[in-house]
Amino acid sequence: MFLYGIAISEQEALFLIVSVLFWVAIIGGVGAVLRTKVPVSGRGAGSREEDMLFRRFVDGEIDDDEYRFRREALRQIPHPCGHDGS
Repeated sequence: MFLYGIAISEQEALFLIVSVLFWVAIIGGVGAVLRTKVPVSGRGAGSREEDMLFRRFVDGEIDDDEYRFRREALRQIPHPCGHDGS
């Protein structure tokens, strides 16, 4: 078998394929773990209400002014456990 003009055996080709798949799995696994550990947005834990408010805005239930007013009001409410969300 030839790979870019280099003669390799079937065992070497299999080792090359397995090695590449191994490293893809390792890097993909690390990336998946890091992606689940790091929050997508920097809004913090109290963002569920903001997400619901944003969904209402996207669906057209509220207009831009009402969305901004309610979002700022939500951000001024202290978190129940004393955490400020930052």
